Amino acid sequence: MGMRIRFWLALWSGKLISIALRILGKKGTTFPGLVANKVCPDFIKHLAASFQGEIVLITGTNGKTTTNNMLASILKTANKTVAFNREGANMLPGIAGTLLQNSSFWGRIKKSYLLLEVDEATVPRLCRQLTPGLAVITNFFPDQLDRFGELDTTIRLVQEALPSSTKLILNADDPLVAQIGLNQTQVFYYGAASLPVSGPKDLESREGRYCFLCDQELFYEIFHYGQLGIYHCEQCGFERPQPHIEAWDVQQKQNGISFRLAISPEHREGNSYGGQTIAQETGEFIIPLQGYYNLYNALAAVSAAECLGLSWEDSRQGLLKFVSDAGRMEQFALPSCQLTLTLVKNPMGFNQVVSTLIELDRPLHLLLAINDLAADGRDISWLWDVDFERFVSGEPKIKTVICSGLRAEDMALRLKYAGWSEDVISINKNLKEAVAELEAKQILPDEAVFVLSSYTALFPLREILNSKKVSSNPIISHTEVEGL
Repeated sequence: MGMRIRFWLALWSGKLISIALRILGKKGTTFPGLVANKVCPDFIKHLAASFQGEIVLITGTNGKTTTNNMLASILKTANKTVAFNREGANMLPGIAGTLLQNSSFWGRIKKSYLLLEVDEATVPRLCRQLTPGLAVITNFFPDQLDRFGELDTTIRLVQEALPSSTKLILNADDPLVAQIGLNQTQVFYYGAASLPVSGPKDLESREGRYCFLCDQELFYEIFHYGQLGIYHCEQCGFERPQPHIEAWDVQQKQNGISFRLAISPEHREGNSYGGQTIAQETGEFIIPLQGYYNLYNALAAVSAAECLGLSWEDSRQGLLKFVSDAGRMEQFALPSCQLTLTLVKNPMGFNQVVSTLIELDRPLHLLLAINDLAADGRDISWLWDVDFERFVSGEPKIKTVICSGLRAEDMALRLKYAGWSEDVISINKNLKEAVAELEAKQILPDEAVFVLSSYTALFPLREILNSKKVSSNPIISHTEVEGL
């Protein structure tokens, strides 16, 4: 009886705090959820127990927010009602806040689908309070080692936490993710046959070098990036699973990425997922984002939509309508230039942004904002694993580099050791002044402008840009910082 009273107190206090924040012009979800969890430690469990719809959990190192929001776009296109933690608040307080925002004062969640982006280290604690019907795992890369520890530990925690009744949607091209599907009966794999940047050589540092079954080095027929590719173990036979859906004819264009989907042969004979028979031809898909990592985010979202029984056309239109999330290749129209803001938080993600910039083949003006607060990871030695040396060949031409944030000097030092010209590098630790310095540059129409930011600098930068009367995607307030 006492716990039930605590639940109602948690619900009502959290709702009232949310209302007060909205009156003050705030849209934060974390603080109301933090209060609710303090009042009732099992708050999420009690509130989720009354939910009759489908719960989808999305986790992994990179791409959680974009995948989550892409899936929400697809569901909305299909006229479904969706609750999701759009702001990326993916630890227990943020998840509790999302539930609060989408529930009534009587503890009823008013949507048909609940999409939860979840921090990897939070998965075990969340799965003790609710059971997802689907779990999407995007990838596993080294990230914030001072918080997560070794990558093997993160993988084990996620694998052991997911209930046996949960259907898994896994990235077949990542051996660290694919291994989780072994000996599981409810698994749906996605992958890519080839990317324009794929090749037989490993050009990046990677974690999935050795077979987790026999410790022998994996043989790769082709690398996409990092440990993603087509692989097998010549000793024990572990290999890339055959994807249920596989991207092919992938093309990166000026305004996005186009691709087609191939369906694995054993599923062309009338097998179905979510009650929908898989067709052989799905036609062309387009996502209005750059970066091949966003292709994988789209594949994860389409796979989840397929398992939920949505049509290919819903997925196609949902991806086409998708608007980039806060700081995920987000576009801003400044008076002097068009600017792109994107998050960089670990070596693999940063390297993919580097690849995207190089493919643009345009002169570049850059602002790099690096912090080392708790949500960023205190250890910034990961910057030395980013392949900045790829720019030194001279293309694309770097015209401006402004290093900002708490660790601006460390960023500038890393670029100096990578061989970047000191003539183009400046240091301004103040974010507002750094943006003003960038605006003052003589930027020509054919030149690209990018702001690359670690997590805790991202939302202050967005507020600065918004205060300058910048035309952009709708600003999402994020009053508290959580781990990605």
